[in-house]
Amino acid sequence: MNTFATVLFALVVCDRLALAGWDTQVIPKLTGVDGDRYVMIYQPDADRGTKSIAGSIEALSRAGHLSSLQTLTIHKLLEDATFQRELFEQMERIAPAELKAAQRSAGNMHNPKMTALHTCFSQAVMATPTVTALNQALGKHRMKIVRPSFEKLELHKKDQSETFRCFLWLTVEPESAPTPEKP
Repeated sequence: MNTFATVLFALVVCDRLALAGWDTQVIPKLTGVDGDRYVMIYQPDADRGTKSIAGSIEALSRAGHLSSLQTLTIHKLLEDATFQRELFEQMERIAPAELKAAQRSAGNMHNPKMTALHTCFSQAVMATPTVTALNQALGKHRMKIVRPSFEKLELHKKDQSETFRCFLWLTVEPESAPTPEKP
């Protein structure tokens, strides 16, 4: 893909994410854990009074809580046709044989053909342009996505189309500070 096409695609992905909403919530305190922990939850309908990804990150940053952001909850992003296309493209690139086997199976979460997809599904999520754009938005504030987590991965088939379904989270951490060089 040439540079112009790459930039154009990134702008489209960022615009789609900017129009969606993100709720920011405090995670209930755990015994022995100091300070608040935050989660941002993707909501596909922006009319609910939610903020864009950039707006949510900026609000947490202004309040001094961005370093306490631990999770992006993106279950609802799996309802997005563009994200589904990105996932399938990455799965075809990373694990084509495993994907084909899963597509021929029943697609339920306990099927061995689906459990065989777990590692490559994580890699595919991280490689999508959507997650790359999220990581770039976080990177502007010295934060990064370190890994996806998911539960109940299934492959649903309906009317000649297939979609992945699961509960999906992205774990976020501050970027490590550069180690000072010794003279």
